[in-house]
Amino acid sequence: MTEKTCDVLVLGGGGSGLVAAARAAEVSGKKVIVLEKTRTLGGGMLFASTMRTFRSRWQEERNIPDQSNDFIRNMMDLTLWRLDPKLVRNAIFATGQFFDWYSEHEQPDILAQYSPRPYVFDIPTHGQIGPQLDTFHNGSGRRIVDCMIRYCRELGVEFLTEHRALDCELRDGRISAVIAETPDGQVKINCHICIISSGSWIRNEEVVKKVCPAYLEADVLSNAHQNPAYTGDAIPIAEKAHAFVDWDSFCLRLMGPITSFKETSNFDALTHTDYAILVDLTGKRFVAEPMVPRLDPFDTGHVLLQLLKGKSYFIFSANIIRRIVADSQKNTVSDEPSPFAIPPLPPYEEIVGWFTDAMSKSGKNAREAVMADSIEELAAEIGIDPAALKETVDTYNKSCGDGSDWEYFKEPQFMLPLSEGPFFALGGKLDTDGAFGGVRVDPEMHAYKDDGSVIDNLFVTGDFATGRHISLGGIKRQALNDMSWALASGFIAGNTAGLAIQ
Repeated sequence: MTEKTCDVLVLGGGGSGLVAAARAAEVSGKKVIVLEKTRTLGGGMLFASTMRTFRSRWQEERNIPDQSNDFIRNMMDLTLWRLDPKLVRNAIFATGQFFDWYSEHEQPDILAQYSPRPYVFDIPTHGQIGPQLDTFHNGSGRRIVDCMIRYCRELGVEFLTEHRALDCELRDGRISAVIAETPDGQVKINCHICIISSGSWIRNEEVVKKVCPAYLEADVLSNAHQNPAYTGDAIPIAEKAHAFVDWDSFCLRLMGPITSFKETSNFDALTHTDYAILVDLTGKRFVAEPMVPRLDPFDTGHVLLQLLKGKSYFIFSANIIRRIVADSQKNTVSDEPSPFAIPPLPPYEEIVGWFTDAMSKSGKNAREAVMADSIEELAAEIGIDPAALKETVDTYNKSCGDGSDWEYFKEPQFMLPLSEGPFFALGGKLDTDGAFGGVRVDPEMHAYKDDGSVIDNLFVTGDFATGRHISLGGIKRQALNDMSWALASGFIAGNTAGLAIQ
């Protein structure tokens, strides 16, 4: 076994780990090594799009009011005051500290692309303004990763990719070395301080089975939040180091129903409509339509999780699609970048053509978009009992005639009977925004022990650090969004570790 030695060892080369490494190296001037199990640095931050920023010079220079006091209070209310207010405050303040520090090292042409805009997932009552890129889907995460990699290299940080942390060694109850597996065999990295930035555990079947077993049986869309590298390797390392792994905080953030067709971005109004009905694989309705946007889109997956395979279908008729098309012509896509912008639908005939084309395809999208002349034929095509779906539609149509939906309490003004063929079904799957929970941390990102004391040379950041969210029956309630938490917690840990090792 070969050996290496450093002052600060970072486990995980995602966005949070890169920030921690750069800040620790800058503050301390000491040797920093980053272990990354994959070939690529950046992790989930490569796909991150938007962040909250508070109390930055950037905002102050633009006369943007500081809303941190109200925001922190509101988030503490949201999380039922179960979080440490000092930790929440530190993380909120660190968002601005990070952005100003990042601005000192970013290229001017990148910084020029930031403008004062609301946080893209915000609700209207917040209206918090900060630096956002002009294009949501070309997010700032990749730019931040590129900047941190450049700066780390300037500071002499050593990146060891394809190094998977397997185990740790302790001296006097503190991590003194980590054993990593590499393509060339095992290597031992001695360290004075360890920062765990290992990310999610969503691809660890044993952990998911313990936290949310129904997820393993569900039909889930593939996305970047399910990276095969997210296997929770740091859990046994943290437990061996006597860190408090807070299993009560472990949860999945689930969304849906989401279609599996990329091209349906042009048909978003179909899946956000008030008029369609939603049915499960037994052909029955299960909710007042629509779930989105009435419910928080990051909660709706927990409704689907109660269904067989988490699977649902949007059911339409010709008259309903014509109504949706007509209503969608009123939609306007704002200049503000948003993942929720819903463009007007194309003409009815084009939608029919798209369904016709989709039905000719096989593979993962087979039975996901179907059109038929009758409800019974439609049900047979998507694998639902025809009699059951016909009964559901007949009952719903009668409720439309009566003006009241006493089964699922849909708003009467949106109750339009499925009365004119052809009929359409669009499949909706469960989606995930990631898995969260891990080591409980103090306001400086030190890992806690079970007895409430801290491990002074062990820090935890990002998705594996617990302290900015709670799990309410498996549903995540957070004080700060994932990207902002990753950057803020990495900055705090790197700063504290850098000062400690001087």
